[in-house]
Amino acid sequence: LTADLCFTLGGRLKFEELLMGRLADALGAIYLGYATLHHYHRRRGIDGLEALTEHAMLRLECEAQDALYSASENFPGPLGPLASTVMKIGCFPLGGLTRPYAEPSDDLTKEVARLLTTPSEIRDMFQEGIYSAPEGTMHQMTDLINALPICVEADKVATSIRKEKRKPNDEEANLIAKADALRDALIQVDVFEYATVGKEE
Repeated sequence: LTADLCFTLGGRLKFEELLMGRLADALGAIYLGYATLHHYHRRRGIDGLEALTEHAMLRLECEAQDALYSASENFPGPLGPLASTVMKIGCFPLGGLTRPYAEPSDDLTKEVARLLTTPSEIRDMFQEGIYSAPEGTMHQMTDLINALPICVEADKVATSIRKEKRKPNDEEANLIAKADALRDALIQVDVFEYATVGKEE
């Protein structure tokens, strides 16, 4: 129905960038939704994948819904008001009741954030196919992946120490120091030698 209404614009359609952009957003979200469901079907069984898929689908459904509604609200041309009404009747016949999709809840977003920022099967899935340098070789991506479990464990230890209001033992102090050293190394940026030399001169 939306496509048929667009043809009422004739040759003017290719100049309506805003309308075409909104429809492209809707189609893109629908396509990504199918791709997300296909990936879930292929990889189901991974712990946390259901939460990640639900979060992605809610966002994509909301994007497609909002794009179509925005297109109906701003339909151009001399038949714009009529086309807008017809489009709304076709896409949202009961008004807000037929626009059921909403952004993911904060609880779901927090759960997905936890899965992505702590060691989990979800992180292992995303790490598949990423090059891992041999041990002892400087490679930022490899170092970042290897540092995560150490830093997470160190954070747990530091939290426990604060709650218990005590000093860390030698093992805990060494773990926290190692995590701090890894963080400091990973956040360093390239320093070009010629720039340093130029300033000294």
